[in-house]
Amino acid sequence: MEEAGTLELEIESLAYGRAGIARADGKVVFVRGSAPGDKLRATITQDHGSYLEAEIDEIIEAGASRVVPPCPIVDSCGGCPWQHIDYDAQLAAKHRNVVDALQRIGGFKDPPVGAVAPSPKTLGYRNRLKLRFEQGKLGFYSARTHKLVPVSDCLIGEDRVRKALDEVQEFTAGLATRPMRVEIAERGTQSGIVVALNCEGRLRKSDAYRVKAVLGDPNSSIRGVVMWGRGWRREWGNTKRVHRIGAGDATIATRGASFGQVNSGANRALVERVENALAPMAGGRLLDLYAGAGNFTIGLAREAQRVLAIESDGPSVEAGQESATRAGLTNVRFEKRTVEDFLSTAASANYDRVLVNPPRSGLRANAAAIAKIGAPVLVYVSCNPTTLARDLAVLAKQGYALTDAMPVDLFPHTFHVETVCRTELT
Repeated sequence: MEEAGTLELEIESLAYGRAGIARADGKVVFVRGSAPGDKLRATITQDHGSYLEAEIDEIIEAGASRVVPPCPIVDSCGGCPWQHIDYDAQLAAKHRNVVDALQRIGGFKDPPVGAVAPSPKTLGYRNRLKLRFEQGKLGFYSARTHKLVPVSDCLIGEDRVRKALDEVQEFTAGLATRPMRVEIAERGTQSGIVVALNCEGRLRKSDAYRVKAVLGDPNSSIRGVVMWGRGWRREWGNTKRVHRIGAGDATIATRGASFGQVNSGANRALVERVENALAPMAGGRLLDLYAGAGNFTIGLAREAQRVLAIESDGPSVEAGQESATRAGLTNVRFEKRTVEDFLSTAASANYDRVLVNPPRSGLRANAAAIAKIGAPVLVYVSCNPTTLARDLAVLAKQGYALTDAMPVDLFPHTFHVETVCRTELT
C-alpha cells in the first residue's frame, strides 16, 4: 500500500546522471542509488511538476544488475554513483544514454551508435585523483554537498596513487600554507608521483624547505610538487608525467597539474578510435582544436602531412610541442590561442580533416564557425552526450552528416562516457 509521498516503483533504466528512472502516474521519477530492475519503495523528495525525485526507503526485490559495491564508503562518497551496478549493465546504460541524447536533443532519427568500448580495468584505473583538504584531512565531497568524506584509500586509483594517499596526507597536513585542493598523479612511464596543491592565501616560506626535504627523502614516492594560489605559483622537483598513447609507442608528456586523460588504458582505445575516425589521414592537413597537450595530435602527425594544434593553456602547448620534438615530428605546430581567436582568422583555411575535443560545455557558438572551414571530414570527441547532440545538430544544418558514433568508457562506475563521432560534409 502506498502512503502519501511514498511510491512503489520498478526501475526501468539509468538516467544520464546518478539516478535510475521509474514512472508513476504519467510522471518520470528519478531515484538515486537504484539499479535497473529494482522493485522498491521510495519517498518523494522533490516534485518538479513534470518529474519527481525520490529516495529509496526499501528495496523490495533487487534487479538482476544490482551487485555489492566493493568500496566501503561508496554510499557517502560522491565519486562512484554506479558502483552498485554490474559493469555490463553500466555499458548498456551508457550506450542508451548516447542514443537517447542524439535522438531527443540532436534530432537524429536512427543514430549510428556502436557498442561502448569497455575500460580495460574497472578498478585501479585512475592515474590521478583530485581531493579536497579540510581540517587536516584529505577526502572527497559527498554528492551534491560540501561535506567532506575523509579517505585513506580509493579503489579506482592506480596502485601508485593509492599507496601514496597516507604519505600525501601527512605531507599536506604538515604544510603551513593552506591547501584547498590536492591532486595526486602517477608519472606514467616514470617512477613516483606528482603532488599539485591549489592553496588559499600566500605561500609560507617554511614550506619551501619542507618540500625540498620530502623530495630529498629516498623513502618518499613524491618526485615533484606544484603549489599555487592567487597571484603566485611554485614548482619543485620533476613534475613531468609521460604516458603512452594509442596502439604504438607514441608518448605525450604533461607537467604538474596540466590536463591529461585519467584512464591510461582506456585512453589508448580512445586514441585508436579517433585515428580510425579520421582515416584515411595519409598526406592530409589536420586541424586539431582544443588540442591539450597533444593526446591525439602526436599519433596523428605520423600519418598527416601537416598538423596545426590550437590550445589556450600555455603549459599544455609547451608540453605538446616538447612531445612532438621528442618524437622527431617536424610537421606539427602548437599555437597558444583560444579557438575563438583562431576561428576569427581561419576563413580561408584549407584542411582535409578537423578534429575537435572541447570541454563539457561543448562547441556552443563555435560549431557553425568550425563548419565554415569546410573540411571534408570533421571528428568530434565529446565527454558530454547532451552538448554533443546539440552541437551535432548545428553541424548537420551546415551539411555535416553523422556517419559513426563510437562511445568509449573512460570512467567505470560513473555515468560519464566519451564519444567519438565522425561527420562528413555532404
